[in-house]
Amino acid sequence: MGFLDLVGPAADADAARLRRTDDDPATLQHRELMARALTLVGAWARNRPGGTDRPDDADLATAHGWVRHLAARQSPGGTFVGGDNVLSPPDSAFTVNDVCDALELLAPHRATVPAAGALADDLDGIVHRATPALLTGGVHTPNHRWEISAALARVHRLLPDPALVERIDAWLAEGPDIDDDGLWSERSPNYAAAVSCPSFLVLAEVLGRPALLDPVRRSLDATLALLLPDDTVETVQSRRQDQSKPFGIGAFAPLLWHVAVLDGRHDLAAVAARAATAEMWQPGAVAARAMTDPLLAQPLPGGDPLPVGTTAFTGARLVHVREADRDVVLFAGSDVPAQGHVRSGLANSPTFLRVFAGSVVLSDVRLSREFFGLGPFRPTELDVLDVLDDGRFRLTERVTAGYHQPLAAETRRPLGDYDLTDEGRFSASMSFGDRALDSVALTTTVDVAVTPGEVVLDVETAGADVPWSLQLTFRAGGTFSGVSTDAGTGERVLDAGTGSYRVGSDTVTFGPGNGSGPGQPAFYAPGQDYAFLGGTDRPDGEHVHVTGRSPGRTRIVIGTAR
Repeated sequence: MGFLDLVGPAADADAARLRRTDDDPATLQHRELMARALTLVGAWARNRPGGTDRPDDADLATAHGWVRHLAARQSPGGTFVGGDNVLSPPDSAFTVNDVCDALELLAPHRATVPAAGALADDLDGIVHRATPALLTGGVHTPNHRWEISAALARVHRLLPDPALVERIDAWLAEGPDIDDDGLWSERSPNYAAAVSCPSFLVLAEVLGRPALLDPVRRSLDATLALLLPDDTVETVQSRRQDQSKPFGIGAFAPLLWHVAVLDGRHDLAAVAARAATAEMWQPGAVAARAMTDPLLAQPLPGGDPLPVGTTAFTGARLVHVREADRDVVLFAGSDVPAQGHVRSGLANSPTFLRVFAGSVVLSDVRLSREFFGLGPFRPTELDVLDVLDDGRFRLTERVTAGYHQPLAAETRRPLGDYDLTDEGRFSASMSFGDRALDSVALTTTVDVAVTPGEVVLDVETAGADVPWSLQLTFRAGGTFSGVSTDAGTGERVLDAGTGSYRVGSDTVTFGPGNGSGPGQPAFYAPGQDYAFLGGTDRPDGEHVHVTGRSPGRTRIVIGTAR
């Protein structure tokens, strides 16, 4: 059984949906137009037998209509109009990659099927107009280098030109942005699956350079190490849009299948078989692209279950403990402490712990504190204390803020026109860099012990006298017991004893409670970067708090026995 046998039903349903759609093409962006066209070209080619029978060419006619709209979106310079990134070479590369795959599927039929020939001619024109822009255009994210390179490689496969390879080599000379743990620099499962890995796979094939598959293998090894019990890939470490939501394994299906067959990898094969039937984005386009990869027509080797154990990603400061009936994730790799702000392209999440125990998912554990609006605890150190007996880890963060002294005489300005500067929390015309600072510090250490049936948190704070609130966020669908409501904030709080969250026959307990009230309210504080704009990064789900005050030490036990 090949890849298309498993993904085929979802691809057929996707194509059927597109045949019924009456969307106005003028409302669609260029990437969506070509993905739809590729889906129907793939469906047509997949259903065309090798003999003399001819399927209905209506799919080609519909695809051709979308392609005409796509051609009308091309600027005089060859890039496509539309989208946030104006006249973007890399965004155009995504579309050109699909154009080239469609041309590959149509190639055997151009001379014999008039509708295929006419469509291919228009696709050729799009490629010719776009190639100069891809050959000279720039990028603005790490993965864009590889998407443009893959498009140039596909064009080179259609229209060989040494200049295309020379430009690819200029990008490749920067080196694959993948670390020793197998994480691309954006640390994003989404972009690993959709851009970086498939691009290097194409580059290895077109250029005849098998060594370019090494980053793909390393990335897939990391993917297996990040795979969670619900067949999602951990994203808390990501620097892109997927960092705050689950990411399913389905997007990795073609990559897993390709390398499993190529290398005879039984661990990849087991996951590939599940991934091929998992939910995936644009399955019709995925199936069409798969038809250009001969390895995906081959059956998988036998599958082996993933091993249990602890994997540490040192660069991302991420640990995944996989057990037979429980998974625990620890994270201390947020970029916010070092960069001083929340920003697109950074790992912003303050989630430092996740626990998967049967049907119960404790998706986000975060620690807020009232401390100068600097936001939740984002540890900057993750120390592995012991993994041989009970897994023991230490997460640490020290934050400081303070109060500024008067300017020295030589830096005073009679007109009061001081520089507008940023002091870490806010900006003001105060020339902060010229002033002495009276610092206030708060040090937070969370020791985590992963023991049989429990995850034990020892929260220790030192320095400022401030309240803190540990927010446990569970995936929706369960029921709490043993908790009350904070009178001041309206949040659920465990003020004494042990609470629980039950989903079906599975229960996770937490406690003991540590009191409540005005001196230690239940709250979530996202920090000034969000609060100033009236926003929040609070995760979705069912929330409950255990509260306390600094300085001091508090133990919270998360019971996971089933």
